[in-house]
Amino acid sequence: MHLPRRILPGALLSVALLFAPRPAGAEQAGEQTFVQSFENGTNEGGWTFGTGNEFLVADIGNPGVCVFDASLISYAPRASTSFGVSSVFTGDWAARGVVRIGIDLATAWAEANMGERPLTVILLNDNNTPYDLEDDWGAYLVSTQLAPRPGAVTADASALNWSSYEFEIPARDHQLPPGWGWIARNTIRPGGSWTRLMGDVSHVAFMYGDIRKLYLIFGYQVALDNPRITVRP
Repeated sequence: MHLPRRILPGALLSVALLFAPRPAGAEQAGEQTFVQSFENGTNEGGWTFGTGNEFLVADIGNPGVCVFDASLISYAPRASTSFGVSSVFTGDWAARGVVRIGIDLATAWAEANMGERPLTVILLNDNNTPYDLEDDWGAYLVSTQLAPRPGAVTADASALNWSSYEFEIPARDHQLPPGWGWIARNTIRPGGSWTRLMGDVSHVAFMYGDIRKLYLIFGYQVALDNPRITVRP
C-alpha cells in the first residue's frame, strides 16, 4: 500500500529498505524484528489514523519519513493497521512466535488540552468479515505508558518530539495475559480465547486513551513512525 508523498518546506525524501533492523543490542538471541520505516514510500499493513488524509512527510520522522495527519478530528487518535489488509503485522502470531510490538508516536498539535492519557493497545480478529466492523472481537491493554502530548517540534523546528512504545506479547501463552481485557468476546465470539486470537490477529491499534472511557472530540495533528513486530521462531 502506498501513501501520497507531500513534503514540508525544505525537506528532502530519503530512500531506505522497507524493513529496517532495530538498533544493535535491542533484540534478544534468536529474535527478529521487522520495522516499517516508510522510507521507500510503501506502507506495509496500511498504517493509518483512520481518516484517509494521511501523507508521508520527510525529515520529521524518527528519523526520516513518517505518516502525518494534519486534520484528524477524534475523541482519541488511533494509529492502526487498515482493516482487511493482511501483512507482517497480522495473521497467526502464535505460529510465528510474536513476542513484542511497538511504534513511535508524536502529537504536533491538539485543539484543546488532552490531559494525560494512557496508551491502549488493541488486537482484533475480524471474524472473517474484514469490512464489517460490528462483529470484530479481541483484547486490549490499557498500558502505564502515556500517549504523546502536544509538543510540535524540536528547538530547531526540524523534527517532531517522538515517544517510543514497546509492548510484550506472549503469543504462545494459552491464557489472557495479566492486565489485558476482552472486547466483545462473549457477545460476538462466544468461547473466544487468547489462543484463538493469537492464531488469527486481523488488526493492531494504538489508541490515545483508555478504551473504556469517553473523551471530548477535537482536532489533532499527529504522526506515526516505525511500527514494528518482533518474533522468536
